Amino acid sequence: MNLTVLLGSLAAVFVVAAISWLMGLGRNPRIGSEADARQLAREAHSGFRPISAAVSIDGKAALVAGQGGDYVLLRDHGANVAARVLHEAPSIRRDGAMLIVETGEMMFGDLHLELEDDAAQHWTEELTSRPGAIAHG
Repeated sequence: MNLTVLLGSLAAVFVVAAISWLMGLGRNPRIGSEADARQLAREAHSGFRPISAAVSIDGKAALVAGQGGDYVLLRDHGANVAARVLHEAPSIRRDGAMLIVETGEMMFGDLHLELEDDAAQHWTEELTSRPGAIAHG
């Protein structure tokens, strides 16, 4: 193999890597704040009016409550954020500061929110006080 082909191949690899980086490929999505979660929920559900949000400490998941009793669940999914809209309070479990939202969907799975203790307590009370809500130990 001659030197020109080798250098040309290396240059092509670096160009593809740079294009991938500029396009944001390979990045892990992060929900950085409640404001981010609210905006992502609005984008996922047309007409959704968020009231409050719980964002996992690791930024990989969020639960957003909206006016009218709707909820939007957000979680990282590859380089994007996946969303599910619920029209009633979800079933939840709590394990210490971990709030587990049971979606009943195999493809989306349960949502695990690692929260501060007081936030986990607040959301447990919030979700179990809504009509139709179900809480598990």
